[in-house]
Amino acid sequence: MRLSFSRAIVSFSIAAAVFLGASELAQAQMKIAVVDLQLAIASTKEGKSAKAKLEKMTEKKQKELDDRVNKIKKMEEDMEKQLPLLSDEGKKDMMEKYKKEMASLQELYMTNQTDLAKRKKDLLEPILQKMGAIVQDLALSEGYTLILDKGDGAVLYFQPSLDLTSEVIKLYNQK
Repeated sequence: MRLSFSRAIVSFSIAAAVFLGASELAQAQMKIAVVDLQLAIASTKEGKSAKAKLEKMTEKKQKELDDRVNKIKKMEEDMEKQLPLLSDEGKKDMMEKYKKEMASLQELYMTNQTDLAKRKKDLLEPILQKMGAIVQDLALSEGYTLILDKGDGAVLYFQPSLDLTSEVIKLYNQK
């Protein structure tokens, strides 16, 4: 029985040594890099154009919201002055108009958020597809096993020499 246990320990030790040796060999053959996709997109000509379009749309949507908020503030000021003077029916009507205006403001806000998100997706999706193809071509041509997006927070540490962001930007702008 002791002999079997000793053989098992020896076999396990040999298997572990082979596995660790193979693992180190596999790691030695791996070539890993990182890219900050958000920075890369923001640094391309198309990315800058998309950002400008989004900012313009955001400003327009914000102005709509600001106008609606100002309208509601005016209603509140009017209510403060008029409510004590109005009949119960008049108070009820004024409160209904106010509630409708508040609901309309909330609806406008939600619609604007949805519109902005859709527009952002529409503008960035083609850029991301091109960027993905460039990263894939770079990985294949340079022999990278793995390229990670450092901008998504999953990469905690990397050597700066592994960062391909500037190379990806350069290749993207050349296409």
